[in-house]
Amino acid sequence: MVILLFSSFIGVIITVHPLYLELFVKQPALVGLIAALSSLAGLTFSLPVGALSDKIGRKRMLIGAFGLISVVLFAFFINTRLYALIWLQIAFGALMTPVWIVGEAFIKDISPTKKRGEFRSFFGTFANAGMLMGSLIGGFLAWRFGIRSPYFFAAILLFVPLILVFGLKEDEHRSTNKNPAVMDFLAVLKDFIHQRELKLLALCTVSLYFWYAVKWVFGPLFLLNLGFSPLIIGIWLAVSVLPFLLFQIPIGKLSDKIGKTKIIYIGFLISSLSLLPLGFMNLISSLLATIFIVSTGTAFAEPLIEARVTDIVPKERYGAYSGIFEFTKTLGLMLGPVGSSIFVYSLGISYSFIPAVVFFILTLALFVERGKEIEKVQTKSTKSKVFYTLRYNIVLVMY
Repeated sequence: MVILLFSSFIGVIITVHPLYLELFVKQPALVGLIAALSSLAGLTFSLPVGALSDKIGRKRMLIGAFGLISVVLFAFFINTRLYALIWLQIAFGALMTPVWIVGEAFIKDISPTKKRGEFRSFFGTFANAGMLMGSLIGGFLAWRFGIRSPYFFAAILLFVPLILVFGLKEDEHRSTNKNPAVMDFLAVLKDFIHQRELKLLALCTVSLYFWYAVKWVFGPLFLLNLGFSPLIIGIWLAVSVLPFLLFQIPIGKLSDKIGKTKIIYIGFLISSLSLLPLGFMNLISSLLATIFIVSTGTAFAEPLIEARVTDIVPKERYGAYSGIFEFTKTLGLMLGPVGSSIFVYSLGISYSFIPAVVFFILTLALFVERGKEIEKVQTKSTKSKVFYTLRYNIVLVMY
């Protein structure tokens, strides 16, 4: 319930946030660069925050972050200066980081070994249900009461999930290691660097969040350029979230039976093929259908990445690894607006989605490469078993 409500109020904001930023800078490319500031701030905090949550507890971090985010949202509502906007962007990014890290760590804490895909899918479904409702509410408020009204709405109602956080029960498994959180994090980072699959999953995360940033920043600007109202923009963003509600839970259950990696690959394949023509459409029916298909692919992949990470890493390091993967998410959220801004500045708003296609194709190529490596290892292992079996039988006959 906490994540559902929080995601709803954040969805209200990010639906109109690019349009709000355009009040201060008129160029879409500059909107992308300013939007990237919050992700840049998040990069600074995401790595140590996860390890710190293993030490001091998840609930304390959520309480502090929720309260301060409400203050920042109200400041967005009343602000009229560009310089103040820059600092608010930085503060917003820094405060959002512990919320998502702690949320993922909570899910890792309570996920049963055989149902991790299903549990992470439930978490993703609630979060995206909130985003869907928030998109519709934000679009309606901006259309009816102006671009600034969603910030006031979210700032006030954010106190509801803040109150609910006090009732959360926290897992007492936290690490008993007496090393400082920074030392713990460095040990985890060293382990992460030596695990090839974790690095591939990290790249998958960067690719997904690169696309999410482009969708939420340049999607509204692209639709506004086509002449659509904030209400239609909110509906388009809501449709982009709908596949997460429809498919995440059944896909999560299926992945626990047939394997997570195959479904992640299929998800990226679907998104890559359907995303390419998106920027060159102008009919609302085509735009809605295409964003639904693209999001279906990402709905297959996203929860299973986190579930697979949970399979690999030790329980006492869930917070630290949540921090590492929050870093990759934030890196994608920063690279998305920056990379697409270059295309928008050089080629126009219609080309803003092309860099995300490139990232998806790169990720698919690495998946194929990894599949070939696994096949070689399995073939080598089979040959070794045949050889040793044959040798054993020969020795047995001679004996």
